Amino acid sequence: MRLFYTPRSHFSRKVRILLSALNLNVELMDAGNVADSDHEPFGPNPLMKVPTLVDGSQTIIESDHIAQYLVNQYDPGDRFGVLTQDVQQLNARSVMNGVMAAEVELILAQRTGIETDKLQRFNKIRESIVSGLNWLEQHPDHFPEEPTYSGFHLVCMWDHLKFYDTVPLHHTRLEETVALLSERNYVADTAPR
Repeated sequence: MRLFYTPRSHFSRKVRILLSALNLNVELMDAGNVADSDHEPFGPNPLMKVPTLVDGSQTIIESDHIAQYLVNQYDPGDRFGVLTQDVQQLNARSVMNGVMAAEVELILAQRTGIETDKLQRFNKIRESIVSGLNWLEQHPDHFPEEPTYSGFHLVCMWDHLKFYDTVPLHHTRLEETVALLSERNYVADTAPR
């Protein structure tokens, strides 16, 4: 298996944590600068994004799709609840994906020289991130103490926001959950540096 990723991508990190937790071997293929428009570093992903998994003749695009594929192929007991149909869990994942995507848009705009603090569009993006975090903080039951894919998701989102200092993080329950999950080697080993 090969995973096209970048070391700091929170979307890629969800997959890396799951691969490690399932003890699956993967060759990591660093795509480099995600703002580049060269197709080759992104492997067979036509959208030039990470992550993308190649497993034999299969190409799987998008982190949650990759996680579902991995569980269906290699973890039929679904020990981390990747395949859950629980509406509240899926809502929490949607909020986290939304926060993560909003942050990427903000970071990439800043990297290209856009003064994001002067444009209403980016003020709304920052507000959506804070609103999403507040919603997650008010719903701590979405993150049980035992490791779950939703918990992995939370760690990846939180650590990325913290690493890039995107917004103030004043969410005690979320921070406590992240700290607890980060004690596991397969989570700590993937932290952004």
